[in-house]
Order: sequence, then C-alpha cells, then structure tokens
Amino acid sequence: VTPVNGTYVFDMGQNMVGWASLKVSGPTGTHVRMRFAERLNPDGSIYTENLRNADASDSYVLRGGGEESYAPSFTFHGFRYVEVSGFPGTPTAANLIGEVASSLGGDPTAHVNTASDLVNRMWSIGIWGQRGNFVSIPTDCPQRDERLGWMGDAGVFWRTGSYNFDIAAFSHKFMHDVTDGQTDAGAFTNVSPDSLRPFGSEGAPGWADAGVIIPWTAWMQYGDRSIIERNWDAMQRFMDFIAKANPDFIRKNGVGPNYADWLAPDDRTNKDLLATAYWALVARMLEQMAHAIGKEEEAKRYADLISNIKAAFQKEYIKEDGTVGTGTQTSYVVALYTGMAPDSLQAALVNNLVKDIESRNWHLSTGFLGTPCLNETYPSWGYMLSKGATTWWERWNGDTGDPAMNSYNHYAFGSVVAWVYRYVAGIDTATDSPGFHHIMIHPHLDAAMPKAGGEYESVYGKITTEWSGLPNRGFSLRVVIPANTSATVYLPVISGTTVAEDGAPVATHQENGSQIVEIGSGTYHFDVK
Repeated sequence: VTPVNGTYVFDMGQNMVGWASLKVSGPTGTHVRMRFAERLNPDGSIYTENLRNADASDSYVLRGGGEESYAPSFTFHGFRYVEVSGFPGTPTAANLIGEVASSLGGDPTAHVNTASDLVNRMWSIGIWGQRGNFVSIPTDCPQRDERLGWMGDAGVFWRTGSYNFDIAAFSHKFMHDVTDGQTDAGAFTNVSPDSLRPFGSEGAPGWADAGVIIPWTAWMQYGDRSIIERNWDAMQRFMDFIAKANPDFIRKNGVGPNYADWLAPDDRTNKDLLATAYWALVARMLEQMAHAIGKEEEAKRYADLISNIKAAFQKEYIKEDGTVGTGTQTSYVVALYTGMAPDSLQAALVNNLVKDIESRNWHLSTGFLGTPCLNETYPSWGYMLSKGATTWWERWNGDTGDPAMNSYNHYAFGSVVAWVYRYVAGIDTATDSPGFHHIMIHPHLDAAMPKAGGEYESVYGKITTEWSGLPNRGFSLRVVIPANTSATVYLPVISGTTVAEDGAPVATHQENGSQIVEIGSGTYHFDVK
C-alpha cells in the first residue's frame, strides 16, 4: 500500500479479474472511492488511459458505527492496482482483498516444468490470462470498454486453453453463442455473441474460422463427438458460404474487415494468402470431423476442396525458389503449417523462413495468426516478462504502443503454450484417436532445454512426463499412462546406443528420426544410453 497524491494505491501483485472487497470503519456519510488499473504512471499514480471509456470505479458511502465491508454485485474489473481515495485513516493491506472471478472452476488441468525459467513463467501468466478472460464468454480483454468474445483470439488460443483447464462444457456454451450469431448467408461473425452488428456482420478469416476450429479442438482434446454433431449444419453452411463467394479457390470475397495477421510487426503478409491458407486449415478439420461422425461423402468433398485450394494457392503464391507471397515469416509459416507447400519445396520454405528470422536477430515478426518462437528482447514473450507482465499483453510493444489499444491482459499471444505441452513436455493425442485414448509421447530435445516435463489431467486420467537429455547424448524419460489408454513413445536416435525400460533392454523400431516403443497403461522408465 503506497500513499500517492493524497490517495492510497494498493498493488495486488498480479493482474487479475474480479473485484476488490473493502473493509473500512469511519463516520457516517464518509465517501470511499476505488479506481482500478493495470499499470502505474512514473509518479506511482494509476494509469487509466488504456481503459478508454470504462470508468472502472466503485464507490461506497459508510453507514458508520463499526467495521463495514463492501464488494460490488453487478460488475467486475481487470486490474492489478486499486487507487483508494477518501479512506478514513491510514489503510493497510488488510483493508482490501482482491477476489478473483472466473467461469473456470478449480485448478489447472495441466502443468509444465522445464529447465527454462522463461518458459515456466510463460505457462504461469497464461493461466492467469485465461482465468481472467474466460468469464461467461472468452473475452478479448477484461479491463476496458470492450470485453467482447473476439473469435480470432479464441481460435488461436483454444488448443492451449483446453490443456490449461477443463473447458469441455465452456466450449459447448460458447458454440451456442457462435451459431446463434451466424448470418442468414452462413457467415460466422467476428465476435460472439454478435454484439457488433450492424457494424460488419461477416467475420474475417481466422476470426470466423473459429466456428470450425473450436469444435475440432474440443473433439481432439476431449474425444467429444457431440460438439461436432451439434454444430455440423452450422459449419457446413459456413463452408458453403466461403465456397460460393470464392469459386476460384482463392479467398478474396466474403472476408468482412479481414484483419489479416493482426498486430504483426511485419504487416506485409498478403491478406488473400492468409485467408486462403486458413480456408484449407478448416477444410482439413472438417474432413477429419466428417470421418469421426461417419459422413464419408462429406469427408471426400472436403478432401477434394483441399486439393483445389492447394493447387490454386501454389499457382498464386509460391515461386520456384521457395518464396511465398511477400516473403514474410507468416507467409512461410502458414504455407507449411496448412500443407499448402509442395513436398519438393518444403525445405526451401523452411530455409527462407529461418533466413528471415535470422535477419531479425532471431526474432519473430508474426501476429495473432502467425506462429511464434522464443526470445527475451522485443518483440517476444520474454520481452513482456522482462517488463513485469503477469498476464499476456495484447501487443508485443504494450509498454510503448497506442494507449487506446494497450490491453495488459489479452490471452491470444499465449497460444504458444500448446506447443510447450505437445513438443517440450511431449504430451499429445493421436489425431486418429482423439481425447488422448491413444497418446503420443514425443519430447523434442534441444541444447537450450536439457530437461522438462509436464502433466495433463486428460479425460482418461493423468498423463505425466519427466525427461532429461541433450541431442546426441544420453536421454532418460519417465512416463505415466492412465488406464484404458495406450501410447506411442518417441525416443531419440543416438548412434551406438541401447534402449532400456526399467533397466531391461527393450525392442524399438526407427521411424522419422526416432526410436519408437508402443506401450499400454502404467509407469515406465526409459533410458537411451
């Protein structure tokens, strides 16, 4: 608690969502006011410019006659700091309690613990960001005059979010909002519930596409086919809307405001390129979901659609030297990730991508729809952490950018943590056996990460990994596989090595640069020596 300009500023130590519960004693009629903020000005006063038109203030008039307590009943705030004015006397930390509000119940369902303090802190602040923004709907930010269910944020984050917490029921609820806002023409909208109409009803690529991405992700994570079945007709109508508007398989029309790779430091990525790649991405998801619910004719239709999009994409955007579009990192990333690159040019695309990253001193230049990597200087996650972030910012340069667009609790850039769960801790589900019925244990070794591990409370039970090792050195892995499941374990190939399980030699087969072991439920200790 710090006195500042005649007020007292309380620091909760964490950017949180909820309200402050006030305890106070004083004369009848005393007026105590609380104002809320995420950051401080240089003089220690609260910074409110980024709140725009949100008052973010609570007032209480004392009854008098003893200790009183007050907490609001019909609002919540996004804040770390509370400015208290009019307090009778000198408050202590005991006079204000921050009460956290969220639609997420209980503890996180997954944890990671790695040799990198940066990655560990990334996980932690992502948990707080999701907890604060999953309040009835997945809000983009909780503090300013917005709090909208922006679909682009949700689509890129849902895989991470479904590891972090059990959001199976939340996914169903949000899809009610998504389909309720679907236009008569079949377009999904930019925000759900659709509170922005009539200010542009057609959703942008990557935003509207969340109407497919969320059901696919919930099915993949929880093995829940009902979310596919309940939303199948709506997803079909959406795909028909895109196809009707773009008969040449380049997604130029029906794209609403087309935000492209939102907030990318390098904003040169061709909007049509990104839109077309995302069309292929959601078509692939629908092909897989069609198989899952026995709609084989539709699965064939989407497979054909993917082929047509791929041919059009390659003709329009990929050159013989492996250059994609305008040559941005996002251009290469989405072409590779969505399978739009021909096999013969994939290595060239990767090389061009790496050259661009290297030319920026190993920094990324991607936005909401691109794919990220790790650094500790701008623009990066480490940069946010170095500036004291306790939840993810909306912008890479949140400390210096436009105050009107500076949310300091914006979960979208936290989407990278799904990669940490799947490729560092190495806990993933097989795409042909969703819901972690068949588990893929595949940690990726790197000289910068000599050990890591994680746990995930899947619908079948807790999956645990703990490993240590370096490329071309020894490797040790402890893994726990829950009952009624099976797993494929990927171990590194190191020349002249033996593989043992609990001290006894074990047979493996090699595939794609890994030694593979198939196991059932139980606890296993693997050593590659």
